[in-house]
Amino acid sequence: MTNSRVHVQLKGTNKKANLDGSISISVPRTNLNYLLNQPHSIYVCYHAPTGRLLARTTMDVFREAEHAGVEWRTQDSLTVRFYAPFDADFQSSLHAQTLAGVSANRDERLAWAATPSERFPEAVVIGVMPISVPESRKEAFAVLKGLYDKGQDAVISKSFEQLRACLGPDEPGLVFAYLAEINLGMRGSHFNRDRVLAGIQFIRASGSDDCCDVLYCLANAHSALGETEVAKKLYTDAIRKGGEEDSELLAQCWKNYGTALEKQGDLAEAKRCYENAIELTPDLLEARMALAYSERTSGNLEKALGHYDQVIWAVDDIDSIIATRGHRIEIYFKLGMMDKAYDDIAFILPHSERHPWILERCALQVYNYARTDDSSVPRAITFWQAYLKKRPTDRRAQKERLLCLAHSKMHGQPVSIDYDRFLKEVMEYLEPNDANAAHLWDRVGHWAQTDGDWQRAEEHYRKAYNLEPNRYGYCLGAALNHLDRFDEALPILQEQATKHQPEATSWFQVAVAQEGVGDTDGCIASYQKATELDPDYELAMFNLGGVCWNYGSRKKAIQLWTEAIEKWPSHPLSEKVRRMLSSAANGTL
Repeated sequence: MTNSRVHVQLKGTNKKANLDGSISISVPRTNLNYLLNQPHSIYVCYHAPTGRLLARTTMDVFREAEHAGVEWRTQDSLTVRFYAPFDADFQSSLHAQTLAGVSANRDERLAWAATPSERFPEAVVIGVMPISVPESRKEAFAVLKGLYDKGQDAVISKSFEQLRACLGPDEPGLVFAYLAEINLGMRGSHFNRDRVLAGIQFIRASGSDDCCDVLYCLANAHSALGETEVAKKLYTDAIRKGGEEDSELLAQCWKNYGTALEKQGDLAEAKRCYENAIELTPDLLEARMALAYSERTSGNLEKALGHYDQVIWAVDDIDSIIATRGHRIEIYFKLGMMDKAYDDIAFILPHSERHPWILERCALQVYNYARTDDSSVPRAITFWQAYLKKRPTDRRAQKERLLCLAHSKMHGQPVSIDYDRFLKEVMEYLEPNDANAAHLWDRVGHWAQTDGDWQRAEEHYRKAYNLEPNRYGYCLGAALNHLDRFDEALPILQEQATKHQPEATSWFQVAVAQEGVGDTDGCIASYQKATELDPDYELAMFNLGGVCWNYGSRKKAIQLWTEAIEKWPSHPLSEKVRRMLSSAANGTL
């Protein structure tokens, strides 16, 4: 038995055979229990009157007793009926099944031995369940067909050798095991290439290879092997052979033909194939998914969304629903339907241990879109907190959560932590690696500024500025202006306005600093520069008028303020300026 031991219990009897030729022998229950501890053990019966040797596996005896519903476990003995002769066929089948079972058991043990202890929970969730294949060919085929009909291709693949050993290498029903392996390859999952190659020969040898279903299966096999041209020809042959009486098979042919075309870049023709498939079978999941992807890549997001919605309502398979919702998330984000995107994330996230792609996909979409919409940020924070429970050491997720918290704080949204806690978490994040720390220090500064603590804001803005002066000088300069430290602010702000951030807001802060150090002409020039860059900068226009008024150019001030009042009549400063001008006209100012 090739280094594998089979336990055998030999029985003999002079009893007459049963009417059907079988032999019945009573055995102690404890004897059966003992043999059940030994994998692949058998009973062998010698029937003295006829000189026959018959055999029965102990698992077959156990299965029959259990399925009969007899409380055999409480009995002292049970009857074993022997049907099969202990001949070369039985021994060959036993040999094959034993080797397959021993190999499967060994591979399972070695896989667990190679798994780090901390990965056991994950491996339990995503692992493929091992099965014990019945020795009976009839029951083994029923198991195979049932698994195939339920889409359990990975389970079939894991038990392939056991199924093959039990059914026999030439059993027509073994085709479902080969088809399961082909399905794995078609889906891009891990598959056994040699089995698919053998499956092609098996399918061709099983019957006519010029009918639609056989051509379709062969096309799938070649597609799984990456032989796209061969697959395309077989799909077109299958479509020509197909008839309207089997519209679902024909629809599958069109869909998979479209996938082959899509792999080669012919997206327009692929889409036409998917549409043909949908016309034949509107609820064909694979075609709807493919058409949704085609519409999405073409920018037709609403149409893609419609196809995904139809899939979700048409299927009752949780894995298909999870996959569809996963694809739908990005479309919702792109369409600005933030709440719907997060609803889909909330639905699929609990399944992330069994489907590892979920965490990466959700994180990518939230990372790309969360801070493009203020209303989305609070739910992004909730997502990152849930994500970090599953991957607590993910530094990008840690940073993104901190940035989302700062975003919410700066935009007046409620947050669950205060300044001290935020500062502590930023420092903890930066402790192992402070690369690219400037942006986080800037966010701490903005948090303090939002709280009205300009001293702390200046402290953290300066940290950011010291790390990246070209990028973070503006906020430091503005904080220094607010603290009346104009002489420190001016050179920083001038560099920002002239080199790094030549925008209206930068020139506005330069003007504030220049006024603070007494450079009136420079202040006026900087405010003018700000209004030139942004003619709708209300505060710059009012402030420019104020400087002119305060330093002797009242005619210019009146001109500027009149223009500002006409342009922004409801601005809070407009009413103040009106009162000033009225008082000036009455000689009371």
